[in-house]
Amino acid sequence: MLDFLFWFIAIFAAIYGVWLLVAPKNALMPVFKKQLEKKGVANPTDEDLAKKLKQFRIYGIVCLVASAVLFYIQLTGGVFV
Repeated sequence: MLDFLFWFIAIFAAIYGVWLLVAPKNALMPVFKKQLEKKGVANPTDEDLAKKLKQFRIYGIVCLVASAVLFYIQLTGGVFV
């Protein structure tokens, strides 16, 4: 049962990582503005938005690396070998 959970997490992380890397900038900007407004930045600058975009791209790479590690673990026999 735990192996199925790891497969699901690995597939989800791969899809989410790819989406974070290829998502268009226009689709992410309203989300970034809302996040920065919640933090107290009423009028975020272009530099703040660019920093947030770079952070999301890095999260995409991290998700892909994590999914690759999980795929490797699962393909070599799973956790309980």
